[in-house]
Amino acid sequence: MKQNSVFYQIIDEICAEKNIEQKLFSYGWIRELRKNNYSNFIIDNRLNLNNINSFNIAGDKFATYEILKNNNIPVIEHKIVFNPKTRSKYYKIKFIEEAEELLKENENKVVIKANNSYKGKDVYFCSNKKEIEEVINKLFENNCDTLSVCPYVEIKYEYRAIYLDGEILYVYKKKKPYIVGDGEKTISKLIEEKFLDEIEIDISRDIDLNSVPKKGEKVTISWKHNLSNGAEPILIDESDEFLNKVKEISIKSAKAININFASVDIAQTEDKKLVVMEINGTVCMNKFAKMIPNGYEIAKKIYTKAIEKLLNDIF
Repeated sequence: MKQNSVFYQIIDEICAEKNIEQKLFSYGWIRELRKNNYSNFIIDNRLNLNNINSFNIAGDKFATYEILKNNNIPVIEHKIVFNPKTRSKYYKIKFIEEAEELLKENENKVVIKANNSYKGKDVYFCSNKKEIEEVINKLFENNCDTLSVCPYVEIKYEYRAIYLDGEILYVYKKKKPYIVGDGEKTISKLIEEKFLDEIEIDISRDIDLNSVPKKGEKVTISWKHNLSNGAEPILIDESDEFLNKVKEISIKSAKAININFASVDIAQTEDKKLVVMEINGTVCMNKFAKMIPNGYEIAKKIYTKAIEKLLNDIF
């Protein structure tokens, strides 16, 4: 297996600089890091810093929601539905009824997603009962065991806080994918030129790809904030008005599920509220490292601290 991601490149550099011995197993899927007769493992891009229960909670969006809510942490509401292939059919019927109620309460805007989705995959915007049923059936056919439904929230920015053992190592925010018009090209052409087919953009349904924006006109083309979906990271500093609150909520969230190394995603809504979206038990910075001028160095500092913790603070 070819190990060519930014993550593996950074790990290789850290190990070389700190004289850490590496051994690869299962064609590189497993890495053993050893120093001073102490060893630990990396599997895929997951450092062995989280206990299995905390990692599983972070990987379950509904479970995360319930625990954060129980701890009085502001979090986007989630409802759950079970796949009738593995659970009682009652759950599906009940879910559709509840989803209809959410539609009424949220101006015909809800989000349905696989309960263990990541990088914006298997996440859909729905505006009527038919779409809800189509998405549910599609995800169940793809063997998703559980789904979550959430009210659609108008998000201005999404903050991501990197957390390690009680400390926030770094915070940045993301803005939705956009293009800037030149008065000549269509939105479709501008998207093609900007993203060079390297990223599959989940285009918002109200976008007319054949329209021609005015010169200098900024057009937001997707409702998602995932870097893998074309969103852009924004570096922030201490002057950011939400930074301290983001850090506070992130630390409380991580401690609530007893996780040691994670990223916490927090939405800044259009009406300036902060709500947790999810917690990620795997800290991935591949896109960030490539998109920010000093992103590689930032990511390396974060992974260096994580590896020091992984090897039992022996440095």
